[in-house]
Amino acid sequence: MRVTLKEITKRFGMTVALEGISLEITEGELMALVGPSGCGKTTILRLIAGFETPDSGDILFDGQSVLGVLPERRGVGLVFQNYALFPHMNVFQNVAYGLKFARSSGNVRDRVRALLELVGLEGLEQRMPSELSAGQQQRVALARALAPNPKILLLDEPLSALDAKLRERLRIEIKKIQKALKITTLYVTHDQEEALAVADRVAVMSIAHIEQIGTPQEVYHTPATEFVARFIGRGNLLTGRVAQRDGESVVLAVGESAIRAHAAHEIEIGRLVTVLMRPERIRLNQPAENILLGKITEVEFAGDTLWVHVEAAGNTLIVKANALDSSLHEGDVVQLGFAASDLYILPSDRRSPPTPSPEL
Repeated sequence: MRVTLKEITKRFGMTVALEGISLEITEGELMALVGPSGCGKTTILRLIAGFETPDSGDILFDGQSVLGVLPERRGVGLVFQNYALFPHMNVFQNVAYGLKFARSSGNVRDRVRALLELVGLEGLEQRMPSELSAGQQQRVALARALAPNPKILLLDEPLSALDAKLRERLRIEIKKIQKALKITTLYVTHDQEEALAVADRVAVMSIAHIEQIGTPQEVYHTPATEFVARFIGRGNLLTGRVAQRDGESVVLAVGESAIRAHAAHEIEIGRLVTVLMRPERIRLNQPAENILLGKITEVEFAGDTLWVHVEAAGNTLIVKANALDSSLHEGDVVQLGFAASDLYILPSDRRSPPTPSPEL
């Protein structure tokens, strides 16, 4: 099932929740919708499910408008953030409830057993929700959403209530199940790492708008706006003025330093640009095409990684270093090395996103 949103606008009173949203999820695709709290992610999900109606625009399933179609007739499965299991029903009954509105449920017992096997809960049919771990409860919620064999699966922050290790494990399982069933899926999350890990494509939202749609690699390495560059992953943003052009590279004046950056398109001399440099692209105290001198202001230990904060060229830059490197200390003077191809010159932002409002 292909899902298309065309120029969707939605307001709640005086608050604009969505403005001119256009989006297409192809058949069998897992698209992640990621953005800060209050940007309108859940509103998009509720519109697709039929719980809300847009003020303008259209929603189409396989090219047919579904405006006015009741939620239970849209063929949509929904997994909520808080699981929403019935506490007085056991696992079997909770999953079987998902067949209540199915047009053809067939053999309920066989269908429920097949789903519990799919989500790794076979043998737990008689357990009550209170007897399950949080991860098991989320699997039950997923099985219930899949029970009526929906054409579209909507996941609303499905892992946000779980601990970090369990989130990592379940996001892999969700991705495997989605691929096995080839079901069109929209995965709503505020966790950019989660979005990059599970999705075929990612739609990045600021407040009421979509900033960029692309593969995880595209939104990470070639963000369309400064908002995307700041929101997705850790990144260093430098402002520099184009001093010289040399083939496919430009020389930028950054503070009192000059660095060379790859430029995929024509940029006029004298223009002020913003450059993205990811922390893993910087090499400390090694020969490189570009060198900046700096002073370490902080070293964060994060298990297998050191996040090294360095004051250089009038900016505080973050460098990802090996945790086994014991030579890095606060106050040390270091060389930051990187190639012209390690820098990405951002396109000019279309606009500056407004401040978030409460979750919409």
